[in-house]
Amino acid sequence: MGEVRLTKQDHIGIITLDYPPVNALDSPAYFRLYEAMHDLAIDEDVRVVILTGAGERAFVAGADVKEFVKFNSRTGKVFTEKNAGVREYIRRFPKPVICAINGLAYGGGCALALVCDIRIASENAKVNLSEINMGIVGAIPYASAVAFNGTVRKMVYSGESLTARQAMAVGLVDEVVPQEELMDRCIALAEKIASKAPLAVLKAKEVLVKASESLLPDTVAAEGAAVAELWGTEDKTEAVKAFLEKRPPVFQGR
Repeated sequence: MGEVRLTKQDHIGIITLDYPPVNALDSPAYFRLYEAMHDLAIDEDVRVVILTGAGERAFVAGADVKEFVKFNSRTGKVFTEKNAGVREYIRRFPKPVICAINGLAYGGGCALALVCDIRIASENAKVNLSEINMGIVGAIPYASAVAFNGTVRKMVYSGESLTARQAMAVGLVDEVVPQEELMDRCIALAEKIASKAPLAVLKAKEVLVKASESLLPDTVAAEGAAVAELWGTEDKTEAVKAFLEKRPPVFQGR
């Protein structure tokens, strides 16, 4: 079991995802995250949000893969749509959201980071789009929206990871700091944003969301349709089984 912790510091709301050992999130965790974000959305005293993970090992190391075993095209589609809904809620959140990437940001964790406004990573952080390793796809629209290049394509196809500085070089991360300075840096930036005219910051976020949406809704829908189909494949079942059994998968293209 884990928890989504919500704390406040002046005009800053801080959400900490605490799901040991690597903050892998299951469906209930996503719902708790949504509830915490909603609480901050309606809190007029909160002007900026920081989203991070507990500990120094991982921000969010993806989804809880054990949950994937039971998914087929129908149930997987429901799971995908619900999680995508939470990510879209964060992307369209009315206040600026800073992601403090305190370690691994894999798969769904990378997607969560990418829907935040600003991503600041610790030097030990790594990011990847690892869904391909589970026989599915994910986070492609958000990654391509901020850094549509060959490196991102390589991540999508191969599931390979980038270090924090490699991710910053291609635009997936905005800033890299030492682990021990991560939260201090995020709080300092949040305080600076919170010191600005509140209505101007809210309107700036509104305009920035609109500016980013020329193609994003279509690509999110396209990925949703693709992954719904992939949930029902034999290769997805084999990939998940191999991961849980700690062996190489044997794919059949079915």
